[in-house]
Amino acid sequence: MKHWNYIFLLAIFSCGNQQQKVNKTDTLVPSATAVSAEAGTKNNREICWAGTLNGKTPVFIHYQLDSNLIIGEITYLNTKDKVPITLLGTIEEDKTYRLLEFDSTGNITGVIEGKPAGDFFNGDWVSPKTKKELSLSLSLKDTLISSKNFMADAGEIFGDYHYQYGENGFNGDFEINKVKNKEIEFEIQSLTNVERGPNIAEVEKDTISLTGNSFIYTIPESDSCEFKVSFYKGFVYINYTKGYCEGEFGLNATIDGIFLKTK
Repeated sequence: MKHWNYIFLLAIFSCGNQQQKVNKTDTLVPSATAVSAEAGTKNNREICWAGTLNGKTPVFIHYQLDSNLIIGEITYLNTKDKVPITLLGTIEEDKTYRLLEFDSTGNITGVIEGKPAGDFFNGDWVSPKTKKELSLSLSLKDTLISSKNFMADAGEIFGDYHYQYGENGFNGDFEINKVKNKEIEFEIQSLTNVERGPNIAEVEKDTISLTGNSFIYTIPESDSCEFKVSFYKGFVYINYTKGYCEGEFGLNATIDGIFLKTK
């Protein structure tokens, strides 16, 4: 643990002292494995922020961008071990960043929404469990964090994926299994929160060919209900390709989103 604390503190030091600007369009990597003040190209740099929640709790965030997908970590600096927490999210159409804190079971412990503006990132942090809301204030820090590739190998994608917003909140499950060669079998089920029904969004078990680390699927007998499934190390991202599938699912239920690999 002392070794990782040393690496983490060195990463923060680099963020605060490097004067090279971060290119936000770079495809970067999620978890820091080594830090060097001299090594690295633009492909090794992550976007790095430091600041506070509610003006009191110090936090450190670093992430990479892959199109509109955000892949990174958040660390609460007032905790004893300063263990990084998985932070995944998307950039919405209005340029708002929506970031989700995941624990190892797929439970979402915090939701961050805000918009970076130059060297500052201001927004809000909300607990899905308690509904507690805190203001978030961050400043941009430059970094040279060298990281592993975030794209999943073909053999790593099979298993179970899950997300859950609090005990009775929105939740979803995605399962994928290998059939033969590049053919896979998958199914998806998501529920709205208990107070809303719950209502169901479901894609029944089906087989399809995998193209690289993703596939596009059209729900049988639908006019335009199509979505893309993209696999990354430790999670899967599902997004509609032709807009929300009107009339296919229960009220407010949806299959799109980020599912963490749990098994």
